[in-house]
Amino acid sequence: MPISPYLSDLRKIVGHDLLLLPAVTAVIRRGDRFLLCRQTHSREWGLLGGGIEPLEKPEDALLREVHEEIGVAATVHGIVGAYGGEDLLVSYPNGDRVGYTTIAYSCSIPVDAGFMFTDGELIETGWFTRAEIARLPRDRWVDRIIGDAGRPGETAVASQITVVEKAVCYVIAEDRLLVFTHDDTDMLATGVQVPAGTVRDDESAAQAAERELFEETGLRGTVTRSLGAEFYDLAPLRDEVALRHFFRLEVVDPEVSAVWQAGEADPATGRSPVSWTCRWIPLTQAHVLAGGLGSRLGAALR
Repeated sequence: MPISPYLSDLRKIVGHDLLLLPAVTAVIRRGDRFLLCRQTHSREWGLLGGGIEPLEKPEDALLREVHEEIGVAATVHGIVGAYGGEDLLVSYPNGDRVGYTTIAYSCSIPVDAGFMFTDGELIETGWFTRAEIARLPRDRWVDRIIGDAGRPGETAVASQITVVEKAVCYVIAEDRLLVFTHDDTDMLATGVQVPAGTVRDDESAAQAAERELFEETGLRGTVTRSLGAEFYDLAPLRDEVALRHFFRLEVVDPEVSAVWQAGEADPATGRSPVSWTCRWIPLTQAHVLAGGLGSRLGAALR
């Protein structure tokens, strides 16, 4: 939510100076996976939560924050712990500095809940195991809270495998999905794919999705929704893990009956020029997508 009147009045007095504020944090898990999120101003992943308003009960603040951030009604099960210190010192893009003292609660949400970023603070969510979280760029305090919320004896081991961020595009029109197949490679090796590629250091995942769509198909599109993120292990092809960011995109006046060729004259791999054929397939056939590329297609249709 926007800055509260209470905090706004405080800032008029202290400016950007450090404030100590009470807060709440939601630890939401499904089995061995925890729900993490990314805010619009940060590349780091964290847990849902926010500040407590004057005279507001902490549990009420938690339920309000979860609903404001993802549009879902949560259930509170108990306290994980209370946290503070330098790990929870936050500097915001506008120069404000805040030291949070937060109460973390164990929560649950409906299994079929669809997320809506209602207050505009978040751009992405994802469900991750503790081992996967250890590979993510994340807020410093996440490990402490996740560790306390873990099962007794459970440990997270940080992997030394390279993690590469990827953007995956779902372009859907008239109940059809935009896909492509490689012309010069055996279908058994590459399969049916959707536009996707590596996120560059100077762009967001959403910007990468729009760029990759154009580079791979020649179509200009706009991201309309983030569908979350998840890991995909590329072994044994490569000793690498992809952190895939999934997006739904729209293009203007698509010709869903069209079939056309695209390609790269100078691939980033340094190999010979490659080409592929783009087309629109019925959504009912989208199960043919290779390498886990279809894992968030259901979310794109809800």
